[in-house]
Amino acid sequence: RLQMVWQNFRILDCTKVTAMVLGTDHPNFCEGKEAAAGNAKELFESELFPAGVAGVALERLSTIFQHYFGGGFERVVGKKLRQFATDNFEYDDKAGRVKASPKMLAVMRKTEARALIADEKEYAKKHKKELIDSRKAGRELPKPPCMMPSEVAFDPDKRPRYASTRMQPDELEDSFGGKGGGKGGGK
Repeated sequence: RLQMVWQNFRILDCTKVTAMVLGTDHPNFCEGKEAAAGNAKELFESELFPAGVAGVALERLSTIFQHYFGGGFERVVGKKLRQFATDNFEYDDKAGRVKASPKMLAVMRKTEARALIADEKEYAKKHKKELIDSRKAGRELPKPPCMMPSEVAFDPDKRPRYASTRMQPDELEDSFGGKGGGKGGGK
């Protein structure tokens, strides 16, 4: 019975838990082969998008289709699978692989990148808020790194330098012997 629904009625989000069969009032309602083609396209997209640029083998898509629809592709949709893949996706004849369009993959990558950036910003905000809240809650602040002990204690062997000169105090206090050693010294 379930396979009959897949073959005859259009289903949105066909492989998800939130899948719904469209009724006659829905604008995208369709029946028969047209509905089967729409369901097949959505089913194949759900396989091709996660596969990325590597794509999926045509035989794999055929197997998936038979699992969900319970019959051959040509009988249910009215087209050959290879022709359907060529019309709706990019089909590589040499490799026998079907790929999603590069534009769609690029859009999906950008959407995923935006989501990752938003998650990162949200995490940073949350982390910052937690740090602020933990400091407000009374946790003590981290201590500053250890510094060298100050040189306040008196050491008789080490004498300070004067700021105005590079000379030590002993050098400034040398006595001048002989003439011209003092002020004035007139004859």
